[in-house]
Amino acid sequence: MAEGAQPASAGLPRALPACAALLLIVAGCAQHPQHSNKQTEAQMLALLAVLPGTYDNSAQAELEARNGARPAHVAVALTITHVFAPRLGHYVYYAQETAADDPRRVLTQKIFSFQFDEKQRAIIETLYQLVEPLRWRDGQLNKDLFTSLVTEDVQAEGCQLFWKKKDADFVATHDPKVCPDAAGGAALPLAEFSAGVLTIGEYKFRKIH
Repeated sequence: MAEGAQPASAGLPRALPACAALLLIVAGCAQHPQHSNKQTEAQMLALLAVLPGTYDNSAQAELEARNGARPAHVAVALTITHVFAPRLGHYVYYAQETAADDPRRVLTQKIFSFQFDEKQRAIIETLYQLVEPLRWRDGQLNKDLFTSLVTEDVQAEGCQLFWKKKDADFVATHDPKVCPDAAGGAALPLAEFSAGVLTIGEYKFRKIH
């Protein structure tokens, strides 16, 4: 719910049974799907406004090394850049990971494509591998390179991520109906963005700029 918005249950008598209150809330949501869609789309734009930038997990790596953690995470730098690749969508990002102490040592290259799914009222991220990674290496320094990117240049990777706003944070999970958790439980967070910290799996990247 947007900040300052009045919840659908505001003004209900305190003695109103919980089930009756729930029915009123559900009815209120059903009557305003367009408002919900606009709200979710606005949340996607808010996420994408802060996601691009340069990150590293040096603090995590240093702390684990001091504490003798085994295996400790290696220090990695991550750059996420908005690029113009119309064949993959409007909100497309190039992500390149390098060794934190040597930007010439490229570890991974990915394409992230975000879209707002009006039917599911969800922010959906599709991750792509590049078929010829060397062709796009250091693409953050030459963003025009991606105008020629076509669907044959990428391969979708695994399941899509569903991003949702949770308080002041954004959390991404798999759609449990499509990619159920191995243990059969609720979908576990796979990525999270909170106050300049991007968590991907067990890696905690702090935004540098």
